[in-house]
Amino acid sequence: MWDRIKSKFDKYPSRMEVAKEFLRLGISVRDGKAWCGNIELTPSKIARTLGVDRKVVLSTIQIIERDEVLKKVYSLIKPIAYIGDVAQLFDFGVLEIYAESEKSGIVGSIAGILGKEGISIRFIIAEDPELSIDPKLTIVTEKRVPGRIIDQLLKVNGVKKIVVS
Repeated sequence: MWDRIKSKFDKYPSRMEVAKEFLRLGISVRDGKAWCGNIELTPSKIARTLGVDRKVVLSTIQIIERDEVLKKVYSLIKPIAYIGDVAQLFDFGVLEIYAESEKSGIVGSIAGILGKEGISIRFIIAEDPELSIDPKLTIVTEKRVPGRIIDQLLKVNGVKKIVVS
């Protein structure tokens, strides 16, 4: 998929930035417009937020809609509610795990350790290394994770650091 996106936008860094941000935020493209769920987003506000011209947003939408594969991807993508920043208000635990994104099995290993300790996962999201400068895995747990378990998680192959909040 990234090869297709790059081939369409590689020569246009501003359009590439818009296309990436749409994916990162779950902004869909349908009927020549940008949408957050069922809420239509105006090109001028998107442009202002991303620091590009409104025409860049419009041309990005047009390019997406002209390519059948991109059109399907962008028409089906959906935003999600990121609860990592409000989890503490509900007395949930939050782990931000920075790891080697090319390593496989990290999520499974971490979930296994938490499961063995009887800690349920309420929310989990991994940032795409193509979309984030410093991608991380965010896990919200039903309760705060004790330090002794953090030590176990740090031993998982590929994990570089864990921020607990």
